[in-house]
Amino acid sequence: MIDPLTGNVIVFNGEIYNFQSLRQDCEKNGDRFTSHSDTEVILALYRRYQHDCLKFLRGMFAIAIWDERRQQLFIARDRIGKKPLNYALTATGLAFCSEIAPLAFHPAVDDSLDVEALEFYLQLHFIPAPHTIYRGIRKLPPAHYAIIDREGMKLQQYWEVDYRRKIQISEADALEGLEDKLTEAVRLRMIADVPLGALLSGGVDSSVVVALMAKLSGEPVRTFSIGFDEAAFNELPWAQVAADRCQTAHHPEIVKGDVEHILPALARHYGEPYADSSAIPSFYVSAAARRHVTVALNGDGGDELLGGYPRYQLPQYALTSAGIAGGIVSARQIAELGTRLLGAKSITMRVARRALMRLVAPEIQSILMFDAAWNDRQRAELLPQSDKYLLRDWRTEWFTRAFAKAENPIDRMLWLDNHIYLPGDLMVKMDIASMHCGLETRSPLLDHELIEFCAALPVQYKVQGGEGKYLLKKLAERYFASPFVYRRKMGFGIPLASWLRGPLSDVLQDTLRDSRLMAPLEQAVINRTLSEFRNGNSAHESRLWSLLMFGTWRQHHADLHSRILARPSI
Repeated sequence: MIDPLTGNVIVFNGEIYNFQSLRQDCEKNGDRFTSHSDTEVILALYRRYQHDCLKFLRGMFAIAIWDERRQQLFIARDRIGKKPLNYALTATGLAFCSEIAPLAFHPAVDDSLDVEALEFYLQLHFIPAPHTIYRGIRKLPPAHYAIIDREGMKLQQYWEVDYRRKIQISEADALEGLEDKLTEAVRLRMIADVPLGALLSGGVDSSVVVALMAKLSGEPVRTFSIGFDEAAFNELPWAQVAADRCQTAHHPEIVKGDVEHILPALARHYGEPYADSSAIPSFYVSAAARRHVTVALNGDGGDELLGGYPRYQLPQYALTSAGIAGGIVSARQIAELGTRLLGAKSITMRVARRALMRLVAPEIQSILMFDAAWNDRQRAELLPQSDKYLLRDWRTEWFTRAFAKAENPIDRMLWLDNHIYLPGDLMVKMDIASMHCGLETRSPLLDHELIEFCAALPVQYKVQGGEGKYLLKKLAERYFASPFVYRRKMGFGIPLASWLRGPLSDVLQDTLRDSRLMAPLEQAVINRTLSEFRNGNSAHESRLWSLLMFGTWRQHHADLHSRILARPSI
């Protein structure tokens, strides 16, 4: 869209949920509009405030604006990282795109393998910003903007959440505040001129969102769930309980193990190696929803909002002892300890690991959560070119920043999850899975005003009595029975080991034994890991899945490159 008053040009992907109120404010200031889109509102705000326009936007977005008068490009990404923005600085200018793959085939872009990015991938199972698998392509980090002109590129962070700024508030008032803010976030995201529904996993987060939607809606909410034949991975019965309680028009589906056909689609759409296996159910539930609706709300972000993962469930004595140790143990020491304890096998190391997690530095679990992946010792064997300081220095940097923004272990883990795991893995997973199906997903629990409110809450409203998401579960009690709210957390996993030994066995063998696809990884290490898995070592399932997805991406990249080279020149 072009601004007729300035000649500025915008490319915009996303949704601004408060654009109607912003438009009214702009009209009071004399602006006139020719459309009903949020895109035109962004242009008006930029015309008046330049990069400060971002502070008014409540939503998910990737934006690029060519400023005609200043002869510069302004690019920006939303606070949480819901929408991607990839770019490549080349000798002839800048290219940018929502997806990675198209940039990799731009003739001016360096598409060689970034070994550092591969090392991050093997440890995390995703590649964190600003890296991509390609040396010439980078990701704009969440909550950042950049200005590109003849002098180069200047990157700037425009938003940060600070867990140190606590408010004094009673539990009753905090609960009312949470419900008010979450209800507003849901209401804003229900504004749509297309069919609307919700992804209902059966967990507390999505169930509360659906309950609020049902309260706000004048008709039954359409909800969608998927499950598996294996009971340990199947939450469909709980999703049905939530659907019945909220009187939704519910659509459950069972996913079988015949998923080989989806692997090339994962490689194609993610554009780089990505090994969160829950991408598969995310694809399936998005496809199921898209058959009925165009927009769907979900429960993403609840665990990172108020501490829902088991690692957050620290007793008071752990918080007290960690508070004392915090004055002694530095962020660098925590990072180094975490590095040493990744993959710990001896009894002595396991005892030390538990003591550190529970008494000295619970934040260390933000490293140890990746223990099922290729740890530092294993990566040194698998990837001989690995830099033994890369991950250690990366961890140190993030821990140092977390200590500067939070004063207790729970808040520090929340800060870390909101800056690494959430934008690097969870947001990538759902954006790609849903957009592949033509479905737009909206996440009320990731509303930045709600995040700021919860960050400011005293820690006992997040974890209390060993119970995570304490305040959110209190809110859930208003809509669901206690056995539903306080059952054991299941997550959104798949029966990966049985699939790799069953329907995916052949493709796993063929891919991992192809040294062309596995390069530059050591084939002997891969063969040994595969053999151990076939002999019953299920601890390798995540490591083998990461190799399978790496090889699938390599094959897709090679096939696509061959097709492009085979095209006749014009």
